[in-house]
Amino acid sequence: MRRVTVFVNGTSKNGKVVAVYGTLTDLLSVATNKLGIKACHLYNGKGGLIDDIALIRDDDVLYVSEGDSFFDPQNDVRARDDRPGAHTDWLTLNIGGRLFTTTRSTLVSKEPESMLAHMFREKDVWGNKQDECGAYLIDRSPEYFEPILNYLRHGQLIINEGINLLGKVLTCRV
Repeated sequence: MRRVTVFVNGTSKNGKVVAVYGTLTDLLSVATNKLGIKACHLYNGKGGLIDDIALIRDDDVLYVSEGDSFFDPQNDVRARDDRPGAHTDWLTLNIGGRLFTTTRSTLVSKEPESMLAHMFREKDVWGNKQDECGAYLIDRSPEYFEPILNYLRHGQLIINEGINLLGKVLTCRV
């Protein structure tokens, strides 16, 4: 049995050790399940595209991409832990020009049938648009959104003074 360590392309954190069995497609399927991404390509540490399972050796370190080119986690600027689109539970929302950072689980767990839950339950199912910094764009008022986000975090809806409740209700429906 061979085993390899797989990382999301461009990162060197949160790798998973997996057994290599069957075909390259089988390994991509295991990587998809372990890393929580849609694994399309495997690269070795030098950026070489792995296109045959026979090329993989025991204890290789492989980088899994969703179709993008190889990003060297040592040299590429995008390899920083805070890079936009890094595959973590953390994400940034650009709501009407104001940035909110939260976790994907905050957006999907408390109200699983909400629009936010549907938008962020699975990675990029909705083709969510991102700004130049990687924040997800949502065309809503930040003043109305902030109490909603706090509700999703803590379970209590606290309305700031001076906020129109009708605007809040309309924002919640989205």
